[in-house]
Amino acid sequence: MSISEMSRDHRDDTDNLLDHQDHLVAPSNRYIVAKVGDRSVTFPDVLISEIIILERNAILALPFYETAIIGVTHHQATVMPLLLLRLLMGEQRTLITESLTVVRLSKIADDLGNQNLGGVGIIVDRVVGSLTINEFQELDISASDNNSPKKIPQTVANIKENEYTPIEIILSSIPTHIWQPQRWQISS
Repeated sequence: MSISEMSRDHRDDTDNLLDHQDHLVAPSNRYIVAKVGDRSVTFPDVLISEIIILERNAILALPFYETAIIGVTHHQATVMPLLLLRLLMGEQRTLITESLTVVRLSKIADDLGNQNLGGVGIIVDRVVGSLTINEFQELDISASDNNSPKKIPQTVANIKENEYTPIEIILSSIPTHIWQPQRWQISS
């Protein structure tokens, strides 16, 4: 099942989230909310090492990798791979702006799936705000009572209602082959 199919199922069926409860990480204080296209994605605060504004010219492209890996950058004496979350969620690629918002994952992300994702940079469209644990729990309760997609009133960036997708579901579904270089194919 692809990530876009999983996201679509998540919108249509709240049971899909229950199937992935073992992948969810409990935050210490709050959830950070980022926008990717029309969707809002929640990051538990313990999964975030830092939020970086990165200039496009600081990215070294990796042409033989999947399109979701747009390249690497040198940050704090390490090489940080950069994943375009928009493509991981099954949305169309858009032009990359001069300044990118990157959410760098902490070492706790190493425990998600079979991949070591600690230190990886996730490119989002923008960070729009945060939800406290209580607000997020109210969101869970109202979704289970109404048997509808999760929604909560939010005033940040003039967003009234939105559905929130946990980043853990997306990250645990990244196919392992995207980390391998693609080989040249001889056409016949």
